Amino acid sequence: MEVSHSVKERTIAENSLVILLQGLCGRVTTVELRDESAATGRVTSVDAFMNVRLAEVTFTDRQGAVSQLDELFVTGRNIRYVHIPDEVDIRATIEEQLQAIHRVRFFGGRDKGRREFLHTKHK
Repeated sequence: MEVSHSVKERTIAENSLVILLQGLCGRVTTVELRDESAATGRVTSVDAFMNVRLAEVTFTDRQGAVSQLDELFVTGRNIRYVHIPDEVDIRATIEEQLQAIHRVRFFGGRDKGRREFLHTKHK
C-alpha cells in the first residue's frame, strides 16, 4: 500500500471508507461512473479524495461501446459505485490500511523522528 505523505490526506482516509478502496490496490475491480459508463481494471492507486487510477482497463460507455485502455484516471466526484471483489475480506482490509497509516504516523516512536501534529507552545 502506498501511504500518502500528506497529513491531511491520511487524516481524511483514516476517518472514511476510502481506506477500503485503497486496500484494493493491485486487484481487478469495476468502477461505475455517474454518467452510466463503467471501467473494469486493476487498481493502481486511490487517494484520500477517492480519485482512482486503473490499469489494463476495459471501458464501457453508456451506449455499450467497449474500448481497451492502458490507463484510466477517474476523479472521485464522477464515481457512482466501486465493486468490491468477493474474495476481499472487508474488515481485514480496513484494519491493514489503518495499521499502515498508524505506522507512518508514529514512525520512530515517541519523541523520535518527525512529528506529525506539532504541540502548541504554552505561554
